Amino acid sequence: MRTDVLKKVEMRSNRLAKVVSAAAVGVLVVLAAWPAVSQPQQPRPPQPQPQPQPQQPAGDVNLPPRGVVIDIDSPERALYKIAVPNLRGSSSLGPAGADVLRNDFRLVSLFQVLDARSFVADLDAEALGLVPTAWSAVGAQGVIKGEIRETGGRIEVEMRLYEIARGASATLTRTYRGGAGELRGFMHDFANEVLRQLTGDAGAFGSRFTFARRVGPGRKDVYTADFDGQSVGRVSSGRGIAMLPAFGPGGVWYSILSIDGMFITRSGQRDRPIITGDGLNMGVTFCGSRALFVSTRDGNSEIYSSNADGTDVRRLTNHGGIDVSPTCGPGGKVAFVSDRHGGAQIFTMDMNGGGVTRITFRGSYNQTPAWCPKADLHLLAFTGREGGLDVFTVNTATGAYTRLTQGQGVNKDPAFSADCRMVAFASSRGGIFLSNPEGMNQNMVVRGAAETIRWSR
Repeated sequence: MRTDVLKKVEMRSNRLAKVVSAAAVGVLVVLAAWPAVSQPQQPRPPQPQPQPQPQQPAGDVNLPPRGVVIDIDSPERALYKIAVPNLRGSSSLGPAGADVLRNDFRLVSLFQVLDARSFVADLDAEALGLVPTAWSAVGAQGVIKGEIRETGGRIEVEMRLYEIARGASATLTRTYRGGAGELRGFMHDFANEVLRQLTGDAGAFGSRFTFARRVGPGRKDVYTADFDGQSVGRVSSGRGIAMLPAFGPGGVWYSILSIDGMFITRSGQRDRPIITGDGLNMGVTFCGSRALFVSTRDGNSEIYSSNADGTDVRRLTNHGGIDVSPTCGPGGKVAFVSDRHGGAQIFTMDMNGGGVTRITFRGSYNQTPAWCPKADLHLLAFTGREGGLDVFTVNTATGAYTRLTQGQGVNKDPAFSADCRMVAFASSRGGIFLSNPEGMNQNMVVRGAAETIRWSR
């Protein structure tokens, strides 16, 4: 009976599809279906006046098509050619460790991982050393060597990076010790250090996603997975409708829809309400120590902030339109979705609700914003509707748009890695995909339905 009621609530929520689709975050879907709050609406406190908005171009302006895959008028981006032979010392762990490294380098779109069948070096004679000419002969610019030593159920892993142009001495060395089950983590860490050595900035290997997944009528659950698709696991209770997850203090936070309302909880709390209030309370994200979330407690969908325990609730938006999907960016800048100008568009504001600025002016239906955490890149990814749902980025400083997907089914709910070198998104092609910020090198990493992806920092 309880499931039937929830299913009816969810079905009625489709009325809001004309405002913002269910793909947005599932948030707006629920808003239209939920009854208005019964108590009289409280007077709204005065809000800071919004900043002057850039003038929108006359008429409808479409979102851009995807650029050409290969532009013969510009040089091809050079990939760093790296060789990763199997780690020595263990016939089972050695190939497994090397596979983790190879996959990391393939996913990040900066490397060409050389085929091991092309190697001409005598690996046994070299051991952990290197003969540079044997590797330059196959075009390698970098070579990773490693050795695993097993003692009493524990392992010691010695790793080395050689840069061929710098001779036969390793330019990066690391030693890891622990259980065999920690090998994947050791390899992700070393891959991050290789990126730091070669680019000056560490990678995001070993980070994690959280996402929601429909698992049956009237039921959704929240999951986590390693960024490369390993270790998929459920974090919600498995009861009812759990959705809109985000990483925050103490674990993964998410929203629970019940017949009594909608509240916010986190992993490990057995669905105990943490952020509550009249009406719907959902779509949490964290900005420093403050939780940002959507609530209908005052009768309309607005964005609020609170402490992590749900106290000290402050209202941030104050508009007759629907305001949803807050997400925190560099310097505490908050992006959100609003239909205050008609169709759903992306806006930004300060953490106190001031300085509201419209960001997207192309397309009539833009949603699910996600910041690149690196402030100097000024990038915001979002889902846009141009015929179908696709993934775009916009440079908030220049207004330049980039289309990442086109003609590849439904693609939505993007999230940036911490280093902004990768973008994850859900696709009707069968799961969660990764690409670079230009939409190149698309690879499926998590199979199965997914929505509202968030990437750990």
